[in-house]
Parts: sequence; C-alpha cells; structure tokens
Amino acid sequence: MTTEMSLFQRVALQAEKIRSGYLTNPRATMNIVVEVAGPLDLAALDAALGDLVTRNETLRTRPLTDQDAVELVATGDIACTPVPATGHAEDDLARMAAVVGNATIDVHSPPLVRCFRLSSTPHRHLVGLVFHHFAVDPTSLRHAVAELAVLYTARLTGAAVAPPALRYTEYARWQAARLAARSETDHAAWQHALNGVSPTRYRRAIPFEQGRPVDGRVLRAELLSAPEVDAVLSWSRRHRSTVFTTMFAAYALALRSSADSDELILATTFEQRDHPGARHLIGPFVYPTLLPLRTRAGEPWHDWLTRVRSAVIDVYQRAQFPLLDLFAKAPQLVPGALGAEPTWFRMFEYLPSHDIARYRFGEATGQVVHSAGSQESQNLFGVFLRVRRTPQGCLVGRIAYDANDVTDAEVRELLAEFRGHLTRLVDPPVPS
Repeated sequence: MTTEMSLFQRVALQAEKIRSGYLTNPRATMNIVVEVAGPLDLAALDAALGDLVTRNETLRTRPLTDQDAVELVATGDIACTPVPATGHAEDDLARMAAVVGNATIDVHSPPLVRCFRLSSTPHRHLVGLVFHHFAVDPTSLRHAVAELAVLYTARLTGAAVAPPALRYTEYARWQAARLAARSETDHAAWQHALNGVSPTRYRRAIPFEQGRPVDGRVLRAELLSAPEVDAVLSWSRRHRSTVFTTMFAAYALALRSSADSDELILATTFEQRDHPGARHLIGPFVYPTLLPLRTRAGEPWHDWLTRVRSAVIDVYQRAQFPLLDLFAKAPQLVPGALGAEPTWFRMFEYLPSHDIARYRFGEATGQVVHSAGSQESQNLFGVFLRVRRTPQGCLVGRIAYDANDVTDAEVRELLAEFRGHLTRLVDPPVPS
C-alpha cells in the first residue's frame, strides 16, 4: 500500500540531493534504554514488540525514492536480541549503550526498529530500542517505551488496548492540505528573510580544499552539571525565554568569535506536533530550518536574547517548509554548491528530555537510563552541536565535525565558549 509522505519524510529524501545517505543511511538511528526491575516474560515482550510495529505505521514504512510516496509493508515476527551480561551494573549499561549505538537499520527493509535485551538477574533487565530516524523523533522514543509497557502488560493480562487516536498517514494527509493552504505566504516570507543572505565565513586553521575526503569525528562532553542546568532554566524563565532560545543564543555568540562578520546564519530543527491527535503518536515531527542573526558588539545579554527570541518565534511559525524549496530562495546557502564552502554550515539542536517517569511492565517497573542518537559521521558537513539533558539532569553535548575542515582544538574551544556564555548567566555561580 502506497501513501503520501509527511513533510519530514520528503525532507529526508530531499537531503539526499545535497549529501547522499545523510538521513537515510543505516546509522541514522535513535536509541533508548530502559532498566526493568522485576520479572520479565520474554515471550510477552517479543509479542508486545510485534504489536508496537503493527500499531505504528512509520515503523512499517519504506520510502519510494522514485516517487513522492511511501509504502506500508507487512513485517514478519520480531524479537529482542539477547546481549550477554558483564556481571557489573555499570558495565552492563555501558555495553547496552554501545550495542544500541552501533546498531544499524536498513530504511528500505522495515520494521524500522530493533530491540535488545540484557538480563543480569531474573529481576534486573535492560531493554534497548533502536529506531531509524526516518520513523521517529526524540519525543517518540519516550512514547514508544510507554506504549511498549502498555502492550506488554496487556499481553500478560489479556486486556484490550485502544487503537491510536491518529494514524501517521492521516497526519501526513492533514499536513499536506494545511501546507498547501499557506504555501504562498510561507514562500513570500522565506523569500524576504533570505534575500541577500550569504553564508557565514569562519576563520579557519585548515585551508579549505575542494573535494577532500571527509574525516568525520564526534566529540562528547559534559557541559553543565544538574544544578547549573537548573540555574540556566530559572534564568530563562525570569527573562521570558525558553531554554532552547537561551542555548541557541549562547551557541551563536560562541560562533561569532570565529566568524568574519556580525552576520550569522544557523540551522536548527523544530519539533511541531501541531495536530491534537499527534501528541502521543510515534513518528517524525521535526523540521530543519535556517535562522539569520546579526550580532552587535557589547550588546547586553538580555537585549541579545530578546532579538534571538523574536527570530526564533518568527521562523518557528514557518518551519514546516520543504528543504529544497527553502534553499531555492538562496541557492548560495546550499553547502558545497555555487562555490560555497560546506563548512559554513553550523547547526544546533536541544533535546530537552529529562525523564524520571516510571513505566509499568506488568509487575515490573521500567525507567529510562540512556538515550542517544547515532548519525553516520562520514556524511557530515560543517559543525553540528546537539545538546540534551541526561536522566541525571546534567547537560551533555555531542558535536560532530569534519576534522579536515575544523581542528579538534577549535571544536573544544567552541564548546568551552558555549559553556562559558551559559555559566555567566548563573548568579551567584553554581559549583560544577
């Protein structure tokens, strides 16, 4: 059965024309690990996993690259793959995190989910779920855990589970009609916003060389302690800002120190579950977009934040716009096209999940202990910083970059400046 793509699915395939395999490669995955305390019926868990796939269409979706559609396919039995325990709780979690982080999924061979299980004792288990990014967004990971717990419990008790309030294909059709109705106004707004905008040029320690092979690297670092994050959250609320806007403003200031002008253009993504029935739906609801910003030397933080907030709100309202149509308004911004260096591209994402919820798996209790993404490094261009809150409440960063264009030292300096701009907001200082 073929059906209409959502905007995210179209953008994922459009991105192939800019960088092959960027969003459809087997390592474009997201994962989550749940610690389950109590007895776990393995047959019921496998059955519940199958139920999860059956209920959620995005997990049974195969993109049709030669047409603007996706195909829903039937899937066979699916089961959790056992992972050997190490004998130590911390080592078990590290092993499971490595397993789910290295798992691959072929986007053309649904189901777009894999499950792993590590049982250290009959009453302590780690269950890891890996999804292809074509099928989910970060919020969907939590929804998937919650739904799997309900389906598992229903398998044990024989209870019926109500169908989802909305199917993803229904959302895709609703979204297409909504976007068509505002196409002209969004088109005009982006034409105005990007008129005359040029790629930001950054001072660089490594001369640019066209066609040089990518040396993709990823650096992970703890950026803020849990008390520091809470202090930044409090500061943001007092200044009528979201934590995303505050962190985005700090990232822009950190980048400005190596930019050749006050004009910056940054990329980010917005999650928009704009249909009432999509609130708990498993699927991708994130949209990449561009934000032009102009910094001003010596500007007070509050004034800078006010301007960034206004820009974020403005772009958020028209973030659902096809990627290639967006770049068509300013083709000079396509990384690597028209002589533009790919390395101008700077992207920031904030994943706010700080999950202390507990999930009932029959008589057992589950809690999220790990969540991350794994993007194939060899398809990187520019610099991409993704920050998130861990279940322990601290802020960690994952910065991906091409070491042939940006040095390790430059990346560490960028992270240090980003952290510095945030910690200067905390008054009085919070010990790390």
